[in-house]
Amino acid sequence: MTGLPAIRIAHLADTHLGYRAMSKLDPETERNQRAVDFERAFEATIDAMLAAKPDLMLHAGDVFHHTRPTWHAMRVFIRQMRRVERAGIPAVIIAGNHDTPRMRTSGTAFSVLELALPEIDFVTEYDVERKQFEKLGVVVHAVPHGALSLSSYEPSAYAEKGMRNILLTHGMIPGMSDFARYEPGTEDITDSLIDTSFSYIALGHYHVFHRARANAWYSGSTERTGWGDEDVTPGFVLLDFHKDEIAPNDPIHTRINTRPMKTLGAINAEGLPAREIADVALKRAGDMGDPAAMTRIELRDVTRSTRREIEHLVRRELDGRVWSLDCYTRGDLIANIGERLPLDGAITDMNTLFGEFVDERSANGTYDQAFAGAFRQRGVAALNMAHEQVNQAMAEDDK
Repeated sequence: MTGLPAIRIAHLADTHLGYRAMSKLDPETERNQRAVDFERAFEATIDAMLAAKPDLMLHAGDVFHHTRPTWHAMRVFIRQMRRVERAGIPAVIIAGNHDTPRMRTSGTAFSVLELALPEIDFVTEYDVERKQFEKLGVVVHAVPHGALSLSSYEPSAYAEKGMRNILLTHGMIPGMSDFARYEPGTEDITDSLIDTSFSYIALGHYHVFHRARANAWYSGSTERTGWGDEDVTPGFVLLDFHKDEIAPNDPIHTRINTRPMKTLGAINAEGLPAREIADVALKRAGDMGDPAAMTRIELRDVTRSTRREIEHLVRRELDGRVWSLDCYTRGDLIANIGERLPLDGAITDMNTLFGEFVDERSANGTYDQAFAGAFRQRGVAALNMAHEQVNQAMAEDDK
């Protein structure tokens, strides 16, 4: 194989611009602090990427946290991507599940972004697109979330001889359910797409930097979206192809400094007064030695009324030991099981979500009538059992 130049590619995903959490405001902008954190993480990612001087940038989806991003989130994205344009770095960006509306007729913000960023290749609809970069010897086969979600056909992409073929997509590799958290809207990447003949498969959706197959990698997210991401190391990856080589070296993860998250040691609080429990929590927060950190601590064997009193004391007396300290009980943790439901208000509870899931699969022919009925019955029973566990745990908290 001759004629292929040495190149470097930057692969990032799950920037989730527009994510909001907690009620704290950034002192400089007076905007939601976590939204600002995500914007700064994206800016730091672009800083580090430009410093590495890649020849091509790939974004594997979930640019935004909502299908209808705020103007501010869009403005931040445009400002940073114009830096990429000015540097002359070609970029391919696909839509993830957070970027893709449920209804095809809804339209997306990317129709505006394509006008604002004419040098960037956006693949955000429902078709597989091929993007060729002849000078780099690269063909990008872009499979957005919308293409994976269609029931009418199975998306396909095939490596081309004599080129570096990169598959860019957003979803879950089969088998990852053993350790990865699923959320509504998650789509599995079909086995037919996971082809060993691709030089590299650039994945988005799973927030951990992870090798999913011999040639397939998740870049991880650039920030942490919740306590399920506590162990995530935010960043992006760089991969180098040597001259005339089809396959790259293993990608190198580049870390981005973001606000830390830490679960502190649980407090066994049975029989202890709120004041004493609060003092223990405040000491543990201070011992962490990081005023910028988000922290939480489990309170065991306390009633909800005592927990509320502890929270009041902790919030009043935190005095900059850490940025935040959340106190929770086992009942709170179980009750928040549905916190990752869609954010557009269309679904109000897990039973409704499950019912719509079964109805959708039945309508498109994935489930036949007999299987759908049995699956619905077992699923409802499992959900009812979970609700009972929630109620029991909360009742125990009230004792």
